[in-house]
Amino acid sequence: MAELAESESRLLGRLLRSQRPMAIAGALLALLGAAYLVWGVARFDPMADPRESPGFDWPVARLAFLFERGMSSIEVAVPETKAEARLLRALARNMNFSSGVMVLLLRIFFGTIALVMGFAMVTVVVERARLLAMIRQLRE
Repeated sequence: MAELAESESRLLGRLLRSQRPMAIAGALLALLGAAYLVWGVARFDPMADPRESPGFDWPVARLAFLFERGMSSIEVAVPETKAEARLLRALARNMNFSSGVMVLLLRIFFGTIALVMGFAMVTVVVERARLLAMIRQLRE
């Protein structure tokens, strides 16, 4: 087999040196994605108002504020009968549930993206290690 050019040898050296940091970064990203998924699912309360305690991921939780206009109109509405009061409570619970589900789905989406990206990085490291081992054997 022909000798590698200087630039190719440098590239192989760089790839070998980047294996461990990339594997660590991929595993960490997958772990953080899984933890975020578990946290988001555990945090979901169908009866709670997601605006009250948004969590550390406030940009994601701000999505619940899309329902702000409807919630504020419900909060200031004055029921005149018991049936209206029941309907307003049911509507408020429904809006809390809907906004909570919306935030939950967004958290699941972002957690899954991080998890899959981490797995992809680890897969690249594993497959690249196999290719680098084959190149090393061919050079010997």
